[in-house]
Amino acid sequence: MRLLLCTAMVVCTQSADAPLRFEKTPAGRKVVARLPAELAGKLPAGRLTQEQGQTILTLSLLADDAKTPGPSMLGKYERAGNELTFTPRSPLNAGATYRASLKAGTVASLDYRVPMLAPKAPPRVVKIYPSADVLPANHLRFYIYFDRPMRGGTGLFKHLAILDDKGQEVEEPWLVDEIWDEEHNCLILFIHPGRIKWGVELRELMGPVLYKNRSYALVVRGEWTDLEGNKIGKDTIKKFRTTAEDRVRIELGDWKLAAPAAGTRDAVTLTLPKSVDYRSLYTGLTVMNGKGRTIEGAIAVGKGEKSWRFTPSAPWQAGPYHVGVSPDLEDVAGNTPSRPFDMDLLTPKRPAQKLELEFQPR
Repeated sequence: MRLLLCTAMVVCTQSADAPLRFEKTPAGRKVVARLPAELAGKLPAGRLTQEQGQTILTLSLLADDAKTPGPSMLGKYERAGNELTFTPRSPLNAGATYRASLKAGTVASLDYRVPMLAPKAPPRVVKIYPSADVLPANHLRFYIYFDRPMRGGTGLFKHLAILDDKGQEVEEPWLVDEIWDEEHNCLILFIHPGRIKWGVELRELMGPVLYKNRSYALVVRGEWTDLEGNKIGKDTIKKFRTTAEDRVRIELGDWKLAAPAAGTRDAVTLTLPKSVDYRSLYTGLTVMNGKGRTIEGAIAVGKGEKSWRFTPSAPWQAGPYHVGVSPDLEDVAGNTPSRPFDMDLLTPKRPAQKLELEFQPR
């Protein structure tokens, strides 16, 4: 049985009657604290808030050099009987040491070192969107897809860079907000809007991140690791060129729709004059029949995010259909059918456009 020393001068064991223990979960580890009866009776049963829980039980990463605990981790607190359980929001890092601390009269702590895992194949960058290699100089965001969850935290931005045509790194290009998709496999990476919008102090001080008619490269550094410490190993580079800034709304009248044949499951297709945000093409377009019912089917996005295909699950019927367009659908510069991303207040406002593209199967 593994023994660990508590700061309350009690020898803790990984057993059910210890004041603190780490237990395995499907996603990693959780901390279970055994509370004195008088303290347990003062806490609500079930879910506790972060503030309620961390006044009693904390879990922190220990610095490798001084073995001092860092900030309390975020996660879920639950009380059942005289036990308080903390499940961290993010998995514990392999090879790292964590300290659980229980403040119940005296303070007890228990350290746990996460075992190193057997090396795996290096993580990979699967795809980067936009896939287009020509982008407006006020391009807003990238989507970087990996083959597995990657290690997060503010330090991840040191693994991302934009290089200019001389190979020099552009200074501070990113909005330092860590945004992942639901599966934690796609990083949604924003160029700082303060360096895109006209008249904003940050742009005035530092200039735009991208200038028109130049060549750039987005670099994902090979030093970045997955949650188990496996490095990508080599840099992943996406090269692109810039055009003038795009500061006009999406004009649906410029889209070309090709209607399918009735009685078939042929796709209805849209050809777009400029690249539209990759995720918007999946979430911002809906096919409906004349009665307003959504048609089920599969979406495919074409090269450079300049085309869209929808294949229905059942054959098309005779009669009217339309493609509904969300007012929040964006192009790669953040412009929508309702408004530009950055609008000059002196420019006359354009009339609203109908957010439907009508068609009838032939």
